[in-house]
Amino acid sequence: MPPAPEAGSLDDALRALRQDHRNVALPGLFACWIGIFALLLLPRWLGPLHLLWGLPVLGVLQYRLVISGHEAVHRTLAWPEWLNELLGVAGQAMVGVSFTAYRLQHLDHHRARSLDDDPDGHIYGTVIRAKPGLQRFLVLTLGTLVELVIKIRQKGTGGFGDRAQHPPEINRRKLRDSALVVLTQLSLIALCAWSLDAWWAYGLLWIAPLFTVAVFLNRCRIVVEHGLAHQVAAGLPGGLQAYGGPRIPTVDIVPHPLEAWLLAPYAFHYHCCHHLFMAVPHYNLPAVRDLLRAHQTSGYHEVQGSYLSALRRVVSAPVWPAKAPQPGPALPN
Repeated sequence: MPPAPEAGSLDDALRALRQDHRNVALPGLFACWIGIFALLLLPRWLGPLHLLWGLPVLGVLQYRLVISGHEAVHRTLAWPEWLNELLGVAGQAMVGVSFTAYRLQHLDHHRARSLDDDPDGHIYGTVIRAKPGLQRFLVLTLGTLVELVIKIRQKGTGGFGDRAQHPPEINRRKLRDSALVVLTQLSLIALCAWSLDAWWAYGLLWIAPLFTVAVFLNRCRIVVEHGLAHQVAAGLPGGLQAYGGPRIPTVDIVPHPLEAWLLAPYAFHYHCCHHLFMAVPHYNLPAVRDLLRAHQTSGYHEVQGSYLSALRRVVSAPVWPAKAPQPGPALPN
């Protein structure tokens, strides 16, 4: 249970939630790792038939591994810090991501002041700028291929953080992580080839679910949490300035628990809470939302209903204006 500070100061309550360090994520994360390797090894003994159900499940587990990296980037996945960094580096190497490059890119996302400055803007921006209806739906689905190319550039070796000069230690970590990505993928190639007794098994067992299920789940989540927020903000009389809140507009989603488990591991559906107070561990974000509701905090926005209904709203909403309004002053994180 999160701490229950005395009623009164919102700052005191948030400080207590930030300082509540517990390894809540470890059991689920270890179960995810075990499930991934079990599904990779099963073809050796059960044959390829189990892949009909195994590959979609593997894609969901890969997605959870991707999202665990987000928590590690914010140093809220595990304690002590060395364990957080180890799990972050190892987990992202599994999905082909340089952890240090990811951290640089993601912190740029939190600092960005408009869609065009946002390194994740290519995911949701192309969707909400497309013509509503079929064209926007096609951009949402088929745009996954374009997103993959950009992701490889952003997180595979460098990232948007390369725009600035970094200390030698950061560059050494980037080289370390890139080498680990290569070694990990070579190990997966060998494991998959042994498991399915085929040289092309890596493409089927690992790349196919990662590039379809995992990437598409992540894409849908981002389009809702940021694309829908931009659409709502654009419809206000004062645009983004009237919306208030974080630098990049976002919303909390209030979905069904099963949908939250599938699309929003690590309490990702509390995304507005996260952008407002990103140092609070994920397991305390429900308490943050309770506080923000009780204090009627400016800049907090939530959308009732499922991710699916929110996606339908994104696809059918009016066209995003040619010139997006400039954001107003940002609240401190």
